[in-house]
Parts: sequence; C-alpha cells; structure tokens
Amino acid sequence: MKKMKIFTFSVLLFSALLAAPCFAEAAFILENEAGFYKSRAISTDVLPGSRPFAATIRARAVFIGDIMVHDQQLAAARDGTAWDFKPHFHRVKPLFRGNLSVGNLETVLGGEQKRFAGYPAFNTPDELASALVDLGINIVMLANNHILDQGLEAALRTTRVLDDAGLLWTGLSPEDNPNAPLIIEHGGLRWAFVNYSYGSNIPRKPAKSEDLALNIMSDEAITSGLKRAAAYEPDITVAFFHWGSEYQYSPSKSQKHAAALCLENGADLVIGAHPHVLQPIEIITNSDKGHAVVAYSLGNFVSFQRTKPRERGVALAIDVEKTPGGRAAVSRVGVAPTWVSSRIENGKRKIEVVYSGQDGPFDNENEGLPDGELESAQRTAKAVLDFLGASEEPDQEGFYTLWEAAAADIQPKSRRAKPH
Repeated sequence: MKKMKIFTFSVLLFSALLAAPCFAEAAFILENEAGFYKSRAISTDVLPGSRPFAATIRARAVFIGDIMVHDQQLAAARDGTAWDFKPHFHRVKPLFRGNLSVGNLETVLGGEQKRFAGYPAFNTPDELASALVDLGINIVMLANNHILDQGLEAALRTTRVLDDAGLLWTGLSPEDNPNAPLIIEHGGLRWAFVNYSYGSNIPRKPAKSEDLALNIMSDEAITSGLKRAAAYEPDITVAFFHWGSEYQYSPSKSQKHAAALCLENGADLVIGAHPHVLQPIEIITNSDKGHAVVAYSLGNFVSFQRTKPRERGVALAIDVEKTPGGRAAVSRVGVAPTWVSSRIENGKRKIEVVYSGQDGPFDNENEGLPDGELESAQRTAKAVLDFLGASEEPDQEGFYTLWEAAAADIQPKSRRAKPH
C-alpha cells in the first residue's frame, strides 16, 4: 500500500472524529482518492452515513488462508544480511489487483532480538509485511493459535509493524474493548470484520493484559461482536475464524455451530482458516439478506507444509453488487487455485506461490517456471476445483465460478471426496 496524501476534507473530518466522544469503538477507514485512511476510535454519533449513488456499485473482495513462514522459507528469503519475501508472491499478484484483499497472518513479527524461527514458535522478519502490501493485501487477521508464540510484547510489536506498513488488522483487542470490529469503507461499500480463534498455543489460556486480548471464539463473543458491528450499518459483514481440526477435509460440529450462529446474527460471509487443507464452501440462502457464503477452510496460501494437500489452497473471490435504493448482495463466488512451488536453484531454495489454473492472466507471471513445476501445479488445480465443485473455465482474472446469483438455484457440487 503506497504512502498517500491526505486531502483537506479527510484531515478536517479526522479532526472532528478525534474531538468527538468515543462510545462504541471500532477501527474505521475513510476512503478518498488517495486510498485508505484510518482511525481506531470513533463515535457512532459521527459515523458518516452511506454515500448516495446513482449507479449500481460492484466490488470484489479476495480472501486467502494461512500465511505461514517456516524455516525453509526464511532461508529462501535471506538475501545477504537482508530479507526479501516479495519473490514468494510475485506470480500471483494479478489475483489481488484492485480488490479488497484479506488474509490470515499466522506468524509473529517479533523483531530480530528474539531470533527468527519457523514452527513451532514463529517469528518472522518485518519485511514480510511490506511483501504482503506489495502483493496487494489490505487486511490481515491476527486471531490465531500462533500470534502469542513469542509472548505478549511480540504480538503488540506485530500490530505496530503492520500499522507502519499500512496493513489493517483485527483479532486482537484492548482488554477493556474486547471483540472490537474492524469497519472499513472500500469500493463504495462499508465492510465490517470480526475475527476469532479457538485458542492459543502459548499461553494455553486466553491471553489478556492491560493492552491486549486475543479474541477467543464463544457464542457470547460471536453474538456480541456481530451486534457491535451491526451498529455501524455495514453493507457486508465478515466473520473470520481460526477453527476446526487440522488436516481434516470436513468441518467439525463446532465449526458448523459457529457458522450458523454467525448467519443468525447478521454475517454475510464466514471465512475459516487453521485446518491447513481445503474444506467445502457453501452458499446459504437467507430470506432476509439474499445469500451468505461459508468457506470453512481456504487451506494454506504459503507455508512449507509439503505433505499433500497442504501445499495447495485457493483465493476466494466474493463479488458484491448494490443497486440504488437496494442493499448489497453477493452476486458471484469464485476460486483461484494456488500451489506453493519449492525447488533448489543455483544452490539456494526458491519458494513461490503459483497460480495453478489453466487460464487467466498468468502467462507472463508463470514465465520461467520449470515445466515440471507448472505441470505439478496444474495437476493440483484439477483436484482442488473438483473437490470444491467449481466451473471448468475461469473468468478473465483467473477465478473459477462456484456460484452466481444469475443461476442461484445451482449450488456447487463436489466431484471428488478429497482435494488431492
């Protein structure tokens, strides 16, 4: 995300927000010609209303699963005395271009004094944040079982590094303001995000301090978080979870229960991570709000988990339309299959996330990829698309249709029991 100029209008409005008393706090983003602008504490009394518009608004949000950095990825990113993660992602940048892009950051940016490391106690150089910005990621989720791997101060430091890089985040909250939603305006729409984890590896109990609490999933946390989000009258509400059983291709009872609770309490999109493999994506008919989407697990976006099918995942595209006088509604759901390539070139490991579909705008991006690697990637794509029940052909941006409002009765139907 590029540094931006702040226009006079935004500066005056931001000053007014700071001067106003704070009631229900949330992160809020004002969008202007220069991009995102944020305040993490505003009053609902001064929250701008929906902007008037005369034409149909169309926007796309893209979600990815686990962003992890194991030891082998650290070795691949080491460049002398510096670190560079951008080469890991350069082949899939077209998927995120111009979209609202969200991922699950399952590592810690704890600083070099704690020693950089992969599993089981992650600590990654700050350069990962700038690489994600370069990729096109706007928001990262922090509620996961690894965010406290290096302790509370490292988790707090992670939020500061993300702030400095221009990445928005949620999943950690001040103890006196738990489960605070992230509210943004982007693409002419207002989006609300809530984020929860089943727990934390270190410590075993939910972490709290005067500065920070990890958002732990519970019925009460989910309902209260979504209620707070609803106070901002969002067009689209997203609940993102770190949940489920690792390496299982079907959602657990607890995942299904939490998803249903979210839909009952106003969520439009329920997105999951943590199993490290793909799980089904469902389109749910909601008589009050149109159609909702539940993606139980998007798999790994980047990691060094090489056991099949942990080396593959999808980018999930949600298209939204809002007509004048109407409410925003999901109009199309698509997936772009991805695969993590790992190989040795010139005596050094090379890690790259690769678009594994057959078409789309990726000819230039896949240039230079060894034939064997491209063939392996495309074999995984067929398994992924069959497992999810996606269409045979992608759109011009590389996303294969799972569902679209124009044929709302046709649900995705799996053609394979496993994603490999």
